[in-house]
Amino acid sequence: MAVYYNQDVSYIIGGYEVACNAKSATLATTVAPLDTTAVCTTSGYTTLIGGNKSGQFNLELMADMATLGLDDFMWSYLSTADVVHQLSIGSADGSPAYLWRGITTNYTPIQGNPGELAMSSLSGQSSTGPVIRGQRIHPTSVARSATGNGTAYQLGAVVAGKSLYAALNVIARTGTASMTLKIQSDDNSGMSSPTDRITSFTAATGTGYQWGSVAGAITDDYWRCVYTITGTGTITFAVAAGII
Repeated sequence: MAVYYNQDVSYIIGGYEVACNAKSATLATTVAPLDTTAVCTTSGYTTLIGGNKSGQFNLELMADMATLGLDDFMWSYLSTADVVHQLSIGSADGSPAYLWRGITTNYTPIQGNPGELAMSSLSGQSSTGPVIRGQRIHPTSVARSATGNGTAYQLGAVVAGKSLYAALNVIARTGTASMTLKIQSDDNSGMSSPTDRITSFTAATGTGYQWGSVAGAITDDYWRCVYTITGTGTITFAVAAGII
């Protein structure tokens, strides 16, 4: 069994990669326990079923008060619902990733004693829909300047009653570049006859985030992103996708 030590984590909130400011980052998922113990029980034990699920996130960050720095983004997201989060265990394309829409409910811009490293912290929880475990299907390591296709990954078929979700986070843009994204599926890794599945993303002309989904049943099991870039300059973005 493989083990992992904490390095090369990517954590994007909205339009900002926070991992390079983070000292710690935690994602927890919880299920509300519902007590179904009836008065007729003879076992002497409580019985439970699972209720509503939720995700909680918590970050300890090195403070960044520069213009368009961490504080600008985090302050603007405070109490804003459905900000898109991506937590990728490894920043490379294909790394395991968690994606969700969240709301920051607590933010401390700066803390610490004189002469110490200035720190900040934030926490919150999922706001709409599930926390999904999937993969990073486009990394932030490449600033794109031309139209292209992402790598195809075998995320799996989508059975009836489940959906594939996709998160787009744009963390940088230069010049007049504009990007439109879509998600495609196929039954083979070569994507020889791809089908457009999510086409609801609007043109990205700056930093920000978007969320898309498609419901099953879909028998295709390979998935990729396709990006169309117009104008001059570059767009740096991450895409994660998963099924639940």
